[in-house]
Amino acid sequence: MSRATQSELLEQRIAENASSQQVDLATWIFERVRVQPGETVLELCCGTGGQTLALLDLVGEGGHVTALDISRSALDTLASKAGSKNERLTCVEANLENFAATLSQVEKQHATFDLIFCAYGLYYSSDARRTLEHACRLLNPGGRIAVVGPFGPNNKPLFDLVRASGVEIAAPVIASSETFMLQTVVDWGARNCESLAVHTLMNPVRWTTPERVLNYWQNTTFYEAKKRDSFETLLQKHFTRESAFVNEKWIMLVEMRHVRS
Repeated sequence: MSRATQSELLEQRIAENASSQQVDLATWIFERVRVQPGETVLELCCGTGGQTLALLDLVGEGGHVTALDISRSALDTLASKAGSKNERLTCVEANLENFAATLSQVEKQHATFDLIFCAYGLYYSSDARRTLEHACRLLNPGGRIAVVGPFGPNNKPLFDLVRASGVEIAAPVIASSETFMLQTVVDWGARNCESLAVHTLMNPVRWTTPERVLNYWQNTTFYEAKKRDSFETLLQKHFTRESAFVNEKWIMLVEMRHVRS
């Protein structure tokens, strides 16, 4: 959890994925989650703004984005990126367990939302179903919740290499990467919402040097410094056979509407 919330590590992970991914993630998301000018959006686990900046553009001058994260340094990084758009951005430091109570104290003007959005972060909640229930209570009539995260064989090429180097990947990392979206988000949405839209994407990330792969791994939540030499040896062997290391990012987007009372 400590490594997951460090803004410097997050920025490196985002940069390595974004520079080498086949499909731009933010574009793919917001071609499916339609955000209208003037809407109010709550983004949970905004991090350093991987999708927040796109949301600010989409809501326009008449809209507003409330960006929430547990990391103050991540929020400060986001605010510096937003620049002149800060006038339609509110940054809130809170965790997923008490975010609703924190918002009630901080956010007076925009107390309810047209869209509650979370990408790559809901699995950090100690009780994701309860977090979703709290989110429902903050929706405007006709509002929706959109959750993005990894699923299935996500990261398999990298996980295989990491395991071959002797690292035991922790069970919570595997759960958040492979099963969380289906077993928690889709299951909750099917039980509690009348409308559920699911979109999936396999987005290859092509790293052309060993250094790029190593930089990504050493900034992840499953990095183990003691196994670095073994990992580098296997990585060098891979690059003697192949011109690139291709990791597979399996992505699921779940949009939920019409929450049942």
